Amino acid sequence: MKKNTLFGYCALAALLISSCKDSPNVPDATEPVESKYSVWVATANGSYLLTTDQIMKDTLLSPANNKGTDITAFLPQARYAGYAYVFNGNYYLSNDGTRFSKHQLTDAGEFKEVDNYAFPGYFYLGKVASQFSTTDEIVFTSTGASDANLEKKVFEKDIYFMNTKDMTLNKTLKAQIPTLDYTVYKADGTVDPTILNVTSMRVGGGKAYFGFYYYTFDYKPVNTKAYAYICDYPSMANGHIMSDDRASYVAGHWQRENYSFLDDNNNLYLLTRGKTDGTYAILRVNNGQTEFDKSYLYDLKDYAVKGGDLAWLGDGKAYIRPYVIDVANKRIVANLSDMTGGDPTTTINLIEDGKLYTAVKTPEAKWFIYAYDISKNTVIKGAEIDPGVTQVYHINKLK
Repeated sequence: MKKNTLFGYCALAALLISSCKDSPNVPDATEPVESKYSVWVATANGSYLLTTDQIMKDTLLSPANNKGTDITAFLPQARYAGYAYVFNGNYYLSNDGTRFSKHQLTDAGEFKEVDNYAFPGYFYLGKVASQFSTTDEIVFTSTGASDANLEKKVFEKDIYFMNTKDMTLNKTLKAQIPTLDYTVYKADGTVDPTILNVTSMRVGGGKAYFGFYYYTFDYKPVNTKAYAYICDYPSMANGHIMSDDRASYVAGHWQRENYSFLDDNNNLYLLTRGKTDGTYAILRVNNGQTEFDKSYLYDLKDYAVKGGDLAWLGDGKAYIRPYVIDVANKRIVANLSDMTGGDPTTTINLIEDGKLYTAVKTPEAKWFIYAYDISKNTVIKGAEIDPGVTQVYHINKLK
């Protein structure tokens, strides 16, 4: 079933793109097109998109002076930040449990739904395989996992390939992750159904990886083992579960945020809970292997890791909020809290031209965009965000 609905909200300054033509005999000379960025924020009363053409200029981004776009009607709750994704300048939302919708910020200042796909059942956006998505196709999963196929003894996890031109599915692949090989019982002696929570998905080196844990009817992990499922890609054959009890269960939620990353050599790193309550650790699966690397465990118990969307920065470094980490050598390279004097809070950051852009809240309750230079290991303060903002969710490039 396919539905099209148009919505409009608030004014947004139009982006002007100009070009000039000197003569028929001279090649076209096009002026540089300014970039355009959006910052998704929340206030006590709603959600807004603040836009700017220069994210690092000394200015104030605010729903008032920036003519921010009010998107409260589309994403009214903070938790929906995990179910939205910006891809090639379009916003993809899944906040009603069924419809996967495509929105645009128009030159006329509207946040408009331009197309959608209605899933036949319960649907919220899960992990996105950005490295395999293209201009015309976005690759993603849904949240959670389907009910177990008791006959096959597997949970079937779908990977969707969506044609972004007309919002139709090009194809669907299924990962078949085995159920537990033992029965879990409730306190009253009845059988606990146990469900599978997929916390990350990565595809690389001809393999698909899913970090996950089994949880009970009351949303508690069945055990403290770290689990990951690996299979061939794209055939989805030769599936195998890896487990490790040196750390605890694989961290994360089933929504958009990812708690794993692949380095430049397609080695997989998974963020897990640590053995000490409230702490984290990192496990590794080397490229081409089907078990956790027993020589690698990075225990982060002494660091105030805050999770969020993990990001591979290149140059051997990854960002696990608020730290930049040399993962192979198990070394903290930078602490963005110390470097900025505030609390980096953005759940989905922007990485562009060798820089990581994130929003920081200062002890004085002010907000600023900071750019971390990956190679120089330095930070620069950019635009200020309205102090009335309560949270900054995404920083995205639209053009």
